Amino acid sequence: MLTQEQLEHFRALLEQERAAIEARTRQREARIPATVREPDDVADTADEASMLEEREQAIIENDLDRDTLAKVERALERVQEGSYGISEVSGRPIPIERLEAVAWATTLVDEQPPDES
Repeated sequence: MLTQEQLEHFRALLEQERAAIEARTRQREARIPATVREPDDVADTADEASMLEEREQAIIENDLDRDTLAKVERALERVQEGSYGISEVSGRPIPIERLEAVAWATTLVDEQPPDES
């Protein structure tokens, strides 16, 4: 079991990660409209292809961040519920080293998360 001090440490890490993800997403979303130009504004097809590629990359990165954000939110819920740091698969404690590396981890390294079985 994690101590109250450890739980507060991980809660702070998770909240920092949530804020960082939200900031990155906002920055990307602000840039996406800038990649869409009126047909007259596009100098050539290479410019247009570059803009489309940049837009697609931003969308992919936002999707990945949204997925991670959902995991961070779930980890914060688990802190509130008192189940943070316990594997959702085996019920065994997740090592501190793993939580330091991936604060939103819900399983041990060698376990398959329940939603990916």
